Amino acid sequence: MLSWRFKEGVVKIGQFLMKIIIVAGIAVLAILTVAFIWPRTASTVFRAFERLMGCLGRRRALAVLVVGMLSIAINAFVTHWAGEAPPHIHDEFANLLAADTFLHGRLANPSPKDWEFFESIHVLVTPVYASKYPPMQGIMLAIGQGLTGHPVVGMWLSVALACAAICWALFAWLPPRWAVLGGLLAVFHPMLLKWGQVYWGGAEAMLGGALVAGAVRYLVKRRQAGYAVALAVGMVILALSRPFEGLVLSLILVGFLLIWLLGNREMLGQAELIQMAVPAAVVLGLWIGWQGYYNMRLTGNPAKLPYMVYEEQYAVAPFFIWQKPRPEPQYRHEYIKRHFVDYAMKEYLAQQSIGGFLKQTAVKIRRLGRDFLGRFYVLLVPLLALPWVVRRRGWPRVGLVAIVIFGLALAQETWMWDRYAAPIGALFFLLVAWGFRHWSLWRCCGKPLGRIVVLLVVAGFLAQSALWIKVRKAELAKKDWEWQRAEIIKKLSSDGRQHLVFVRYPKVQADPSEPSGQSVHNDWVHNGADLISAPVLWVRDMGAEANRKLIQNYQGRVLWLLEAENRYDPPPNEIKPAVLRPYPDGR
Repeated sequence: MLSWRFKEGVVKIGQFLMKIIIVAGIAVLAILTVAFIWPRTASTVFRAFERLMGCLGRRRALAVLVVGMLSIAINAFVTHWAGEAPPHIHDEFANLLAADTFLHGRLANPSPKDWEFFESIHVLVTPVYASKYPPMQGIMLAIGQGLTGHPVVGMWLSVALACAAICWALFAWLPPRWAVLGGLLAVFHPMLLKWGQVYWGGAEAMLGGALVAGAVRYLVKRRQAGYAVALAVGMVILALSRPFEGLVLSLILVGFLLIWLLGNREMLGQAELIQMAVPAAVVLGLWIGWQGYYNMRLTGNPAKLPYMVYEEQYAVAPFFIWQKPRPEPQYRHEYIKRHFVDYAMKEYLAQQSIGGFLKQTAVKIRRLGRDFLGRFYVLLVPLLALPWVVRRRGWPRVGLVAIVIFGLALAQETWMWDRYAAPIGALFFLLVAWGFRHWSLWRCCGKPLGRIVVLLVVAGFLAQSALWIKVRKAELAKKDWEWQRAEIIKKLSSDGRQHLVFVRYPKVQADPSEPSGQSVHNDWVHNGADLISAPVLWVRDMGAEANRKLIQNYQGRVLWLLEAENRYDPPPNEIKPAVLRPYPDGR
């Protein structure tokens, strides 16, 4: 069995590498064809492109502002054209609960009296009622909701700040015009466009990582208090969005900074050191105090994150693949049990052998490769220049080494999605822009092939982004189960009465291969921060006798029973609409 799994893992990695080779081969043929047919035209277009980047690059503040504002405009257009989608996955509902809680002026909500009925994935219901996730995403959603009534605006702002911070950081690592190009690539990148339309986060961690990456390089050039504060603020944002991954990146980059400072001690005076350390220490001290208070309010322990408490209450599979599973708790709902015991545990067990680890690592690499490089791996082309980049000593190697170390740390996690790797976003765009810079200098047979490489890849990248926007609109047009949920809320809320909806799943599906059942990724039972005056409350059906107690505590509400069976990613013609009917013997 070990031998078979090992071979399967190697085959998966080999298939991924073959795809990369095929894509690179096609790209090279296309570039050579264009280069020999239209060399002068390509050179003229490239010079105009270079002048535009250079014009913005001469004004760093203006370039950073343009990148941020352009990001907001693009994301606003996508939302307007494709539509504003309701939350779909558990993470989105949990983050929206955090936003609603903050808008009510609270860090957490009191635990419901009958909390068993309100249990949800990624949501604490005891000792308090709150999201398990770090608060940064909820804060940004609350800003969007508070300012405009639309939480998605908070996502526009998060992505815009991340793109602007990436541009600012790249000015410290690259010549100005290439820093501008890196910032613009972030604006149009499909992954960041997606983060601007959904509620599960990613942009906040990318913002924090960009501030850390930029500040470290700026501090090497100029030991100024402002850059030290930017470094501390970036670390705080990482701690409030992706604590583990943020800690890993901070240790790597700050470690490189300390090594450089120790090797250049004669350049750093005591007064200069104090000038940098004191404001940074103040920022970090304020965060430590606030984080301790936040933890105390939610968990009763200033050193214990809400995430940790939730995992202790529900999770069996550990966060890292080398940890031992937790004892199975006593679940009160089959849906929640199958999510943690079947789906989550399956992911963990699949990585407990060498072959299984290799296979799942290949899956993770392919997933992150598709997210960062694009659907057609367009941004792989500039990265092919990395062997020439790393030949240079010093800081050009730091970005690549940091990404490799960061990747090794991420490989220890049981699960892997694009937002997990968000902190290295600035370093990724750094390597891409560096690759473009080296390609632009390449000539072959007296022809500027490198310039044509840059133009074709940028054009292909923009086409890929346009395709993502089109696909996004097509996906939203399908009106999956979350749209039905939103319509039910809208309809029930319009009559001026309060409603209580018992949700029942005839069968739960934890595996896409199962023919039917409610997917463990599609759950109707999510609520806002106010469980008293909310027009519609969603609760789990626990049987007639147990339900009777809850009904007594929520007298005056109209009672409903909803039966749902939303499969895991079903074809459109197989989606079974949920059935909503009056609760038996209800009012």
